[in-house]
Amino acid sequence: MTQTTDSPLKLNTERSQANSPRLYLLIADKLAQNIAKGELNPGDRLPAERDLAQHFDVSRQTVREALIALEVSGLVEIKPGSGVYVLKSAALKSSILTDDAPGPLEIMEARLLVEGDAAALAAERISNEELLKLKAYLNQMTALVAAQKTAEAEAFDGKFHQLIASATRNSALQSMVEWLWSLRESSEISRAFTEKVRRQMAGPNIQAHEKIYQCLSRRDAPGAKAAMQEHIAQVTEAYILLVAD
Repeated sequence: MTQTTDSPLKLNTERSQANSPRLYLLIADKLAQNIAKGELNPGDRLPAERDLAQHFDVSRQTVREALIALEVSGLVEIKPGSGVYVLKSAALKSSILTDDAPGPLEIMEARLLVEGDAAALAAERISNEELLKLKAYLNQMTALVAAQKTAEAEAFDGKFHQLIASATRNSALQSMVEWLWSLRESSEISRAFTEKVRRQMAGPNIQAHEKIYQCLSRRDAPGAKAAMQEHIAQVTEAYILLVAD
């Protein structure tokens, strides 16, 4: 990428104003401007993720989320294992720039922390009735994945995770988990990226959910936490593979 006179993040990264865009959106907007200036043309491959992170002095996760925003805006195409290619010269969608939700990878990072502890607490407090309902959700997921009904399976995936949060008997934790899940639909970027992931994957990982369920049924708090975090880490890795060079 051609070095520009504006230094990495003289881009308002401090976000001193309450309504300033999130960092990954600032990076996405800057890249869109570079494309508009002709520094990158349709068909060109963007610099490697590592190089962009160094150029803008940000984390690779921030770059990944910026690239997702560019793809949602239709400016680039992300080809896993190949790179990111310019499709057209245009401004970032205005609706994307005003999206104040955390990026999809930030959401997954938060879920890893929050839902891991929620699973541990749920293992100590979940009722037998809730375990039966959880098993029913798991059975529904299994049947729907087998029938290749991915979207319907994911609906039960959400119910599975939110029932675990409810079983903590902690309304604050439950609200946090519900909010993190709701962001997948309320944020245009997360919604579009979730749909991309859905097209690439065969649905929720049944084996991972079965492991979580078994730990909960044994009242194994450390095991439930580890199983939940392992599951979310695997999903996050699948997300990253879809935007990796």
